[in-house]
Amino acid sequence: MDIITYALIGLYALLTGIAGLHQWKENGYQIRTFLFVVLSISILVTIFLPNKALVLTLLILEFVLLHVLAVAEGLLTNKQLRYSHHMVRFIFHCILLLMVYKIPMW
Repeated sequence: MDIITYALIGLYALLTGIAGLHQWKENGYQIRTFLFVVLSISILVTIFLPNKALVLTLLILEFVLLHVLAVAEGLLTNKQLRYSHHMVRFIFHCILLLMVYKIPMW
C-alpha cells in the first residue's frame, strides 16, 4: 500500500512539474510557473524523507501551496475559476494525505 501511495504522489508531482515546465516554455518565465516546478520538486524530495510525521506535515503544506498557486493561475490567466477542477484536486489531495496517514510507521 505504501508503494502505491508514494508512487501516486511521485507521479502527481512529476506531472505537475512537467506541466509547469511546458507552460514555462510556451509563456516564458513567470514566477507562478517557477513556483509550480519548485513545489513539484519539493514534493518529490518530501516523499523520500524517513520521518512519516514530517512527510505528512510537509505534504499538507505543499498541497495548500499548490492550491493557492492553482487559484492564482486560474484568476490571472483565465479571469475565472473552474470550481469543479479545484474541488477534484482538493479531494485527490485529501485522499493522498489520508493514504499517507494510514501507512504504518516505519
